[in-house]
Amino acid sequence: MKIQKAKLAKKLNQIKAVVPKKTTLSALQGVLVEDGFLIASDLEMTVKSKLECADGERFLLPIQTFELIQNLPDGEIELSVTGKDSLVIQAGGVKYKRKTLDPDLFPMTTALEGESESTIKAEEFLKSLRRVSYAASSNGFNAAYTSVCLQAKGGYLNFISSDGHVLAWDKRVYDGEFELLLPKNTVDRLKSFGFTGEVKIQFDGKGALFFTEELKVYTRLLDGRYFDYQKKFHELPLHTGVSRIGLLDAMVRVKMCMAEKRPVKFQFEADSLNLSMEDKAIDYHETMKLKWHLDEALTIGFNPILVLETMKAFECENVKIFLGGPRQPVMIEDDSSDFKALVLPVRID
Repeated sequence: MKIQKAKLAKKLNQIKAVVPKKTTLSALQGVLVEDGFLIASDLEMTVKSKLECADGERFLLPIQTFELIQNLPDGEIELSVTGKDSLVIQAGGVKYKRKTLDPDLFPMTTALEGESESTIKAEEFLKSLRRVSYAASSNGFNAAYTSVCLQAKGGYLNFISSDGHVLAWDKRVYDGEFELLLPKNTVDRLKSFGFTGEVKIQFDGKGALFFTEELKVYTRLLDGRYFDYQKKFHELPLHTGVSRIGLLDAMVRVKMCMAEKRPVKFQFEADSLNLSMEDKAIDYHETMKLKWHLDEALTIGFNPILVLETMKAFECENVKIFLGGPRQPVMIEDDSSDFKALVLPVRID
């Protein structure tokens, strides 16, 4: 197989995160070249990236060769297999030979039974995943809290995630009905693959396949049904708004001052938001202007990390804030899209 070094290096960078660092199946610690694709798998997820120059080629590229390929001289490189288990890589004056494994040992799980298919623009798909995925937990036994839910219903494709402390929801106009629970780790990888054009989604009860002309990603699905998240987003009596960047920067400063886990106190008063946090070592105060007059004063406490991560997920200039009381979640909305989030309060002294 002959290929430009830069092209192969780019493809390897795209999929190498799927290659497991530890596994009992040695063949998974590498990339399979087969039928014009580079293929990586950790059994939970299988990624196939198109490689047009590899038609008819079939061999395993061990993980130990990835860094070498990145650092080969620019230009064309050649990869070939000699004998039964020897991989040879040549570029310019460089020739490297090492043992590899039988490609038949590489397992893949990409078969779907009785699958259904849907399509969404890649830009919209990735943007919504990036918005909501921060709210899901990477660990735990509750499928709802360790997943991002894709729910097509009522003319929209809804993207939802929650760890029980924050709840994020974005939606896109969409015709169809289905519900998929994607593991948080899967979503974090999906965001990095660089889908372009239109993403087709095939799925059955156990797995889902996301693919374009250049890239195919198979992942297992989590079992269960998502909770009724829409009921959580009900009308609240107090409405105001604040600069998103201003609140984000304030939470960064609060985080820098934290000597221990302490809530930050939000005091909403007419046209101002007073932020404060105190512990044995520090006493921090900051005042921000509200965008819209608030008819009633309210004091409420939050974990500053949750507020910080929520502000990072938004992209708008100002966020709308809806309040009900010191023990009710605050609802935050994008002022230019359908994206919204809930953040649970914490007790304050």
